[in-house]
Amino acid sequence: MPPIVKNLLKIAAVVIVVVLLFKLHWALGTGVVVVSIGVFVFLNRSALYAQRGNMAYMKGDQAKALELLEKANGFKRVVPQHRIGYGFLLMKAGKPEEAERVFQEIQRLSPPREILMQARINLSTAYWLQGRHSESLALMEEVMGEYKNTLAYGNLGYFKVLNGDLEEALVLNQEAYEFNDNDVTILDNLAQNYYLLGRVEEAADMYAKVMDKSPKHAESYYFYALTLQKLGRLEEAREQSEKAISRDLALVTPLTRADLERLEEQLKQADPDHESRDEGPLAGESSIDRG
Repeated sequence: MPPIVKNLLKIAAVVIVVVLLFKLHWALGTGVVVVSIGVFVFLNRSALYAQRGNMAYMKGDQAKALELLEKANGFKRVVPQHRIGYGFLLMKAGKPEEAERVFQEIQRLSPPREILMQARINLSTAYWLQGRHSESLALMEEVMGEYKNTLAYGNLGYFKVLNGDLEEALVLNQEAYEFNDNDVTILDNLAQNYYLLGRVEEAADMYAKVMDKSPKHAESYYFYALTLQKLGRLEEAREQSEKAISRDLALVTPLTRADLERLEEQLKQADPDHESRDEGPLAGESSIDRG
């Protein structure tokens, strides 16, 4: 019998019992309902904490999300997906060693294959953040050998680009594009790959597709700005550089805020009208209003 059918039968049985008890006496029915709710809450405390954590993360409160998912992870009945979410937030908080332990523990629990692969993909990111690049790449190669999906293509393709294996990365990223030409990470990997190989026209075409998806992180706009700069499209490059400055860097990145600021300043200096635009009455005062 399918699990969903079993669960529906259990719910139906509980409803029948409650209805019969209410017919006998309202207090009996009320008591059973109260106790059932209490038992449900007690048994599902980890899920409730995890749900609150996910809501906090969606609101941008990463510290609160981590706190709540840490509590969820402390219960024995926590589901593997919530453990993965906890490990991800640990990496975002700059704690890849702790995240590694979480992902290793998930593997020891022998979860379903899809969850196991998600844990291993995240583990490869934890390795990368610790500077263990060869281990990260080796693990992703193992994953790709038995489980090809969009997330795996995206991670391995990006790591190969960051590792400087550009020709090898290109083969993989083109394969990934054939697998899913609608995923922003795959598009971004291929665009950056083309740029780093000096194939700027192809990079520009691919970045145009990336921009259609409004990427979240600064790296996309930064490398698109560099591409446009190479093509002599300086006004467009300045626009993309400004967008890069206004966005956060990704979890795994080759850039710093200083890189973004340096490009912005370089493109400003390349603007023949830059000096005249900075000579307005408030030009000397605007720089202090950055906090």
